[in-house]
Amino acid sequence: MQELVKEQAGQKEAGNERAVEKMVWDEKVHGPRGILGWLLVPVIGMVLSMFFAVFQLFTKTIPALFTYSEVVRIETRSFREVYDSEWTTILIFDGVFYGALFIYISYVIIELMRERWIVPRLMIILYSANILSAIIRTVLLLTTVEAVSEELKQSYWSIAIAVVIGLVWIPYFKLSVRVENTFSKEITEGTLERS
Repeated sequence: MQELVKEQAGQKEAGNERAVEKMVWDEKVHGPRGILGWLLVPVIGMVLSMFFAVFQLFTKTIPALFTYSEVVRIETRSFREVYDSEWTTILIFDGVFYGALFIYISYVIIELMRERWIVPRLMIILYSANILSAIIRTVLLLTTVEAVSEELKQSYWSIAIAVVIGLVWIPYFKLSVRVENTFSKEITEGTLERS
């Protein structure tokens, strides 16, 4: 008798597993899903940040670091800047940060396209690191004797912008139904099929 009950329970469990495997995603029932809507805004922001990081790295930071004079003058069509030896720490920080930012965003975009469950955490780390780097850069500027007031104002604005962006997008990645539906473990491991 116990074997019959176990066999019936096993058949019922197998039937439930097959039913779950064949479920089709219904947006009316399960909610919005996919990299659409407001979720596109951070994706566009990450792509733009990658281009900005590469631009900063190769047009300002690396040329300023690899010149052999005491005073470095960088002049292009869009800007003119003068650095001296006190700026070395800031330039090294910028170089490391922009290089790491490019690599990290590339990784996040790859995971985002795979719709992996870890993406919300990666995005929260990205926004937190953005705030932290703006604060560190401002502190480094404050310790530099030759810091220009315009550079400090820009640095304060970058902290404010990073904080506002973090205040908007960190809760979004924690609380959004679309983010939960797109990047949850159950869905990304294939228990529900897309329609």
